[in-house]
Amino acid sequence: MGRSKVVSRFVVTFLVAAAIVIVDAGCQFHEGTYSLHGNGGAGGGGLADAGTVTGVAGQAGTMGKVPTLTFDASTTDSNGMSNPDMNCAAVNQGATPQPPDILILLDRSGSMDWNADASCMRNCGANSRWNQVTAALNQVVPMTDTTVNWGLKFFGSGNSCAVTPAPEVGVAAGSGQMIMTRIGGTTPGTPTPTRLGVQAAAAYMATLTDTNPKYLLLATDGEPTCNPDLPASMMNTLDSAGAAQAVTDAFNMGLKTFVIGIGDTMGAATLDQMAINGGMPQTGAATSFYQVTDTASLVAAFQTILGRVGSCQFDIGTAPNPMTSNDLIDVFGDGMPIPHDTTHADGWDYTNAAHTMIEVYGPRCDAVKAGTTMNVTVTFRCIIG
Repeated sequence: MGRSKVVSRFVVTFLVAAAIVIVDAGCQFHEGTYSLHGNGGAGGGGLADAGTVTGVAGQAGTMGKVPTLTFDASTTDSNGMSNPDMNCAAVNQGATPQPPDILILLDRSGSMDWNADASCMRNCGANSRWNQVTAALNQVVPMTDTTVNWGLKFFGSGNSCAVTPAPEVGVAAGSGQMIMTRIGGTTPGTPTPTRLGVQAAAAYMATLTDTNPKYLLLATDGEPTCNPDLPASMMNTLDSAGAAQAVTDAFNMGLKTFVIGIGDTMGAATLDQMAINGGMPQTGAATSFYQVTDTASLVAAFQTILGRVGSCQFDIGTAPNPMTSNDLIDVFGDGMPIPHDTTHADGWDYTNAAHTMIEVYGPRCDAVKAGTTMNVTVTFRCIIG
C-alpha cells in the first residue's frame, strides 16, 4: 500500500470526568505532555519520542538529518482524519482542567439575620438566612475548591452603604477554608448596596489575567438599596434599576452572573431581571433566579450552578515541536471524530488567532458537559519534507 509523506502524530487526551457529588465544573485544560512516534522512512528509520529521533539498529541513517516520518494512508477515515488508536506506540497524556473563577458576592444586609419567612427578625440562630448560607457554603465550597477557583466579596462593607474595592478573599485555588473563616467571623447589619457590590466585583474580576471562565454568584435576600445617585441621607432608597444595569454592564465585560434569592425575598421582579441580565437565568422554574429557603435548597442551587459553568473550550498549547502545526489537528470525542465546523453548529473550531485554543459546539458540547463524552482527544499531525 502506498505511503504519504504526512505524518506521525502527537496525541494529547483531555479527561472530562464528573465529580461524584458536584458536576465537575469547567472543561478548559492546560497543555499536556506530548510524544511523537512514527515509522522510519527513506534515509533512516526510527522512533521519534518527545522531539528526538533515534535510528533503529541495522538501518543506516543520514548523519545530521531527521528521518522522514511516514503515515499509512489506510489508517485514515473517510474524512481523511488520522486514527488516534492506530498502533504506533502513541502516548495519551491526561491534562489538568482549568477550573472556573467564581466570586461569591454575598449580601450582608440586616435582613440576612432574619429567618427564611421573616417570622423571626432577631436572634434567629441557626435558622437565620446568614447561617443557612454559611452552612450551605460550608458543604459546597471546601469540597470543590480543587475544581473551582472560589473568591468572596461582601456588600456592604462596614455598617454603611460603602463597598470596598478589594474582595474579602481573592479568587484562587484552595481558598475554601479562608472563605469559611471569613464568613464565620462576619455578621450581617448593613443596607443592601447591590449596584456598588456588583460594580466592585466586576472591576476586581477584570484584573484577573488567567483564561478561565469567570462568573459572579450573587446571593441576596432583598431589594437593592443605597442608590449612589442620591444623597447619603437617602441610603435606604431603592436602587432596582441601578443594580440591574450593573449586572448588564458586568455581562458586557464578559462576566456572567448567577442570582440566588434567599428566603422570602423582597423584590423578586428585580432579582428576576438581574438573573436575566446576567446571562444565566434559571430555566424551567417559576423564577429566573434561584429561590432558596433553607440549607438543603441552597446546596441544590449551588450544585445546579456548578453543573452549568462547564466549558467546551480547550487549551491545546503550541505545537509540540517544529515538525507539527496547530493548523493541522484532528479532534475526537471518545475516539469518534469531531468535525471541524466553522459554523459552530455541531463540531469544533479555533477560538483565537494563534490556534492554541479550540471549542466544541452544539450537541457534541452538550455531551461533554453531561459527561456522556468522557475523553476529548486532540491529535497533532506532523508534516516532513
